This record gives sequence, structure tokens and C-alpha cells, in this order.
Amino acid sequence: MSLQDKLFADYKQAMIDKNTTKKTILNYVIAQIKNKKIEIQKEVEDVDVLKIIKKEVKAISEAIWFLEKAENKADDLEEEKAKKVLLEFYLPQTKSKEETKKIVEEIMSSQNITDLKTQRGQLMWVIMWKYGWEIDGALVNEVVNEML
Repeated sequence: MSLQDKLFADYKQAMIDKNTTKKTILNYVIAQIKNKKIEIQKEVEDVDVLKIIKKEVKAISEAIWFLEKAENKADDLEEEKAKKVLLEFYLPQTKSKEETKKIVEEIMSSQNITDLKTQRGQLMWVIMWKYGWEIDGALVNEVVNEML
């Protein structure tokens, strides 16, 4: 079963269960998938679906950040956090902070990167190219900042 099929099945189940939060967020993601299908004029692959979900998780994370700054928005904040958890379920597991730090150190030694200030872009590019969905770019950035 493809990721797209799983999303459709979960959407139907959310409608049956009358789970409005899940139904709303999955409906939005399914609409984005349909838009992508129209844009590329062929069937959408799981990689494209993952990109759509990851983009939406990032947008929700930003919304959560803004809602945390605002006062008297506890209901909205909880709903956004619930949406984020629902979508993260569909993303593959990423490396832990310790594993990420080990990967950064390995890539630095294999690529002869000595100055993180000037060679940061090269390091990030190699890590993201090599590990893709297995690693969180924000976590890589955090680890590199700690190493500076």
C-alpha cells in the first residue's frame, strides 16, 4: 500500500469516526497531493507525498511557534499540536541527536572540513544528499551550531 493510499484510507476512517481534526488535516494534504498531480501531470510518488507532508509539518511548527507567543490561544495551540502529531506519523523515523552528531563528525572528517564557518554549506549539502529523509535538517543545523 502506497503512502497516498494510506492517507486516503485514514481520511475515510476519520470521516467514519467523526474525528474532525484528523479529517481536516488529511483533507488538506490530499488536496495538496491532487494539486501536485495536476502540476507534474503524472501520478504522485511517495517521495512527493513525503515532501508535501514535511512542508505542512514545517508550516504547522511555525504556526505553533506564533501561537505560543500569543496569549489566550490555548485551544488553537492544542489543535495545531494535534495536527502536527498526526502528520508526523506518516513521516519516516529520523536520526536522534547523538546519531546526527556522529554523522556530522564522520562527514567532516571524510570531506576534510576544518572550518565550519566557511564550509558549512558544503557539509549540509553532503549530509542532506547522503541521508535525505533519514535525518532532520533542523537538527543537523542545531548540532553544527553547537560545534561552532
